[in-house]
Amino acid sequence: CLDAEMKNGVREGLHIKCKKEEREFVSEEEEATFWEKKLLGTTSAKSLLNTIYFYNGKIFGLRGGDHRKIVVNNFEIGPNFIKFEENASKTYHGGICDLKYVPRKVKHVCHSIGEKHEPSRCLVEIYTLYIGLVETHGKAVTAFYFKPSTRRLAFEKVPVGINSLNKILPEMCESAGFKRKTAHSLRVTCVSSLFNAGVDEKLIRERSGHRSNALFQYEKPTEENVSKVSNILGPSTSVVSTSTCTTIEKREEQDESIALKDVVFQKGNFNNCTINVTVSKKE
Repeated sequence: CLDAEMKNGVREGLHIKCKKEEREFVSEEEEATFWEKKLLGTTSAKSLLNTIYFYNGKIFGLRGGDHRKIVVNNFEIGPNFIKFEENASKTYHGGICDLKYVPRKVKHVCHSIGEKHEPSRCLVEIYTLYIGLVETHGKAVTAFYFKPSTRRLAFEKVPVGINSLNKILPEMCESAGFKRKTAHSLRVTCVSSLFNAGVDEKLIRERSGHRSNALFQYEKPTEENVSKVSNILGPSTSVVSTSTCTTIEKREEQDESIALKDVVFQKGNFNNCTINVTVSKKE
């Protein structure tokens, strides 16, 4: 009976009304605005915390709940890279059932060694700064995010709770005047950015840690790609202006009238003073 009622509800369109709001990804323009408004960066402890949280979600594909499970030891900073190794997540708990799996390891290369880059936006520099400020706290408290100081570039020995972490991105969107996005939108941003750039699915899975086809739910196409598909499938709606047509006709007339300097005489037959000449345009 319940199954039949659900089917009737779908036929009547009730599932559309009850549908959850779709998680949207953070666009490049929105990310650039976060930097411009100093919501991301190292100008304050709060902006530094925002930056670490934002890029943990975007470049390592962390879920909203994963942020509270990570610690300082999950990260390794190299001369031009950041390496993240998870300890526990939604798909890996470390028990007997997970013996056939290995913890996800992600290496993010920021730039080539010796390459000139902008230090203020170099994630290696930013992560090094943050970990240097909270490393002592991390040895005493099992956490990675700590409460930012309001007076100086420092952090208190107080872990940031999961509810406060989940508010970081929504508050950034509100401050920038954007539509609200949830903490999980950063994981969607990770997958969608790679998908729209044409990255191979295997590499996307390695970065995000997806094992199932749930990956496809995160691959949100950009408006540009949606328009590209629509243009391929839809009828042609392009309009050729009159001036364009006139120009094309004139060009065709000019092509037909071959200038004398471009003419090469190939054959000539003289019969009763009648001359038949075949000409071709000089190559």
